[in-house]
Amino acid sequence: MKLLYLFVFSTLCSNNLSSLLTTKKICKDCKHFISDNLQCRKFGDVNLVTGMESYQSAKYVRDSPDKCGKNATHFEENHFKIVTVPYYFFKSNWILITTTSVLYLYCYLLTLQNK
Repeated sequence: MKLLYLFVFSTLCSNNLSSLLTTKKICKDCKHFISDNLQCRKFGDVNLVTGMESYQSAKYVRDSPDKCGKNATHFEENHFKIVTVPYYFFKSNWILITTTSVLYLYCYLLTLQNK
């Protein structure tokens, strides 16, 4: 029981809890953040000849006071992280996921044949 009290006390006094209580606005939690390129979708330019969009680095945007700045003035919380985070994960790892899935399916079919 004394260990439990010690654990609760140390958790309440730790720096991790104080960082959880502060409302720091971090780019990875913003809906304008493009996680696979570490860019900000809010501040982009369109090439008028090709129509290609280019975005600025999220670090540059946060360091620039006339853009988002240290206080994250253009921050909008991403309420769809459950969709966007897996999307960027699959987008960057699709070869590994496909190869693993095919190998798993092949092994599964082999076990069905042996029965």
